[in-house]
Amino acid sequence: MTDNQKRLEVSITAERLTLLEGARHLTQREVAAGIGMLEQTYSNKKNGLRPFSSRDYAALADFFNTSVDYLMGRTLDPWPADNPQPEEAAK
Repeated sequence: MTDNQKRLEVSITAERLTLLEGARHLTQREVAAGIGMLEQTYSNKKNGLRPFSSRDYAALADFFNTSVDYLMGRTLDPWPADNPQPEEAAK
């Protein structure tokens, strides 16, 4: 993976995390606590100063009930196909 690809992945991840935080009215502090990370560490990772580990991505995906692929920018769909949201399950 090139440096540009890494920067793009971090940028996409940060953008998507910000959207998910906003949709749930959560602060960075609340997300960090929810995944067992210090707020400063979470902020550094979101800002690209430190890399997200595979464990971080898994914890964030579980916390937000989304997929790692969505967080990494590999898919546009935030909801895994095998994990429908409540509105979809009621249809």
